[in-house]
Amino acid sequence: MPTAPTAVVLDRAELAWAAGFFDGEGSTIARTLSTRPGYYQLNVTVPQGCRQGVPPLLKRFQQAMLGLGHITGPSDEDIYMLRFTAREEATLVLRLLWPDLGDVKRAQATHAIALVARTGGSYERRKPRKSPPSAPSIGERGQDDIERAWAAGFLDAEGCFGLNRGRPRVRGPAWYRIRVSADQHGAVGSIPKVLLRLQGALGGVGRIDRHGASDDYKWSVEGRAMIEEVLALTSEWLGAGKLRQAHQALAKFDQQTRLKGDATRCVRGHLYTRVAMKGGRRRRICNACQRLTDRARRAAVGIPPRPFKDVSRRYTH
Repeated sequence: MPTAPTAVVLDRAELAWAAGFFDGEGSTIARTLSTRPGYYQLNVTVPQGCRQGVPPLLKRFQQAMLGLGHITGPSDEDIYMLRFTAREEATLVLRLLWPDLGDVKRAQATHAIALVARTGGSYERRKPRKSPPSAPSIGERGQDDIERAWAAGFLDAEGCFGLNRGRPRVRGPAWYRIRVSADQHGAVGSIPKVLLRLQGALGGVGRIDRHGASDDYKWSVEGRAMIEEVLALTSEWLGAGKLRQAHQALAKFDQQTRLKGDATRCVRGHLYTRVAMKGGRRRRICNACQRLTDRARRAAVGIPPRPFKDVSRRYTH
């Protein structure tokens, strides 16, 4: 007797990741065909650029969609395209994404579906080459996991971890701040809902500012501690490329020459000697830096330094 097919159970968090990725990169259109006037074809597409072959994120998205669709490319700009062109496939993909999809992509899909249904023309629909799989069962997840997985998908599509030039410093080389950001266009004067959702999914961190054009907005988070918090919330679902980008940015940030002290060391890297009250405030005192300052002041008025046996203690070193 033939064995019964194994039931497919999808992870709701992985579908939420796919919805976030689609909110950033995907589109649904009613495609016209020159060979069939008056006929519209429902197309769901997801592009992604890559110079090293088919992007892993497109393969992951396709796998989350039950392996449906086909990937074409690359174009002259190294862009690959995942396409769902059969109506049954496109409809099933939208059904899987719908619970976690943003308002803009839902409205776009609704318009395309209505156009295909209303203006299908007098042509008889072609039979699909293969029967699409039935809708699978979906394993539930907690709402926090769903929102963070969606945020990871959106960052995989639109996010960027990197260094941003900070203010010029009086001493030392230029300083760079570490930042993660995501851009999105929306209505003029109105913050896109996906950026508000991204901010909410990550615990309200970061700020959203207008960026460039009047309909262009950017969500951004700066600082090492905040970047680590974003990674802690999304790393379970964030793609390998973005994780690698984040860790490379953190490594470059840590390699910079710091001109500020911390809780235990001064700006020059000495351990603080003690804590004392000065000017009504508790201040950390570094005796080594005080000696260097005193020697420099004596040198400024022509007092020669004492002949230290340990030359590393001289103010000129």
